[in-house]
Amino acid sequence: MSRGFLVLALLAGAASAPAPGALRVKASPAVAPCVVAAALEYERATGRRLSVETSAIGEHTSADGADVVVAADQELNRVIESGATHPDLDVDVARIPWVLATAPGTAAPEIGALARSATRVRVLGGTVSREALRVLSLQGTAPGSATRFDGARGAVRLSPGEAAIVPLSLAGPGPVTPLAVPPLTARALGVRASARTADARAFLDFLAGPGNEAFRACGRSEAR
Repeated sequence: MSRGFLVLALLAGAASAPAPGALRVKASPAVAPCVVAAALEYERATGRRLSVETSAIGEHTSADGADVVVAADQELNRVIESGATHPDLDVDVARIPWVLATAPGTAAPEIGALARSATRVRVLGGTVSREALRVLSLQGTAPGSATRFDGARGAVRLSPGEAAIVPLSLAGPGPVTPLAVPPLTARALGVRASARTADARAFLDFLAGPGNEAFRACGRSEAR
């Protein structure tokens, strides 16, 4: 789907050609809906083109071909250690809370009731969910079993009888219950190999400033 000049590519690890002349932004699944929401505002405000690609972030090569990379803080360790990013193009953009989500039209879920029900639970895969599940286990509220999903296609799609433990960015339109676990810190970095340092800086400044509200809302109508 595209609006204006924005190109959103749901990659799941595959390559995709960015729009000619567009600043290329790679975003991990956990933050991609927020990046897209902010990118739409950026294009409306500046007329500059962006190409936002959803891609797994974690390996040292994750930033290859990008001008900017945006991900949860813990997904960026190897990328930063590899020297692929600019140390002076690095901003914390927002904190994204973890929630328990259910299907539209159902009652708001209770984390403590999962173990006593037949609810099928889905959990975002990858490194970002490990700390959330660890904390829930210490609280005695982690689900006994869960199905992982990668988030590459956006918000989780739930049917009645299903629930998901996800960042709010991937919760979808159904009711959510906040979880008492540390939120994700979304972080944006300029890529050292990019020739578009000034453009990358302008977008990072926008994420930290005028576009921050759109990023934090992640396209959801309710306030965080």
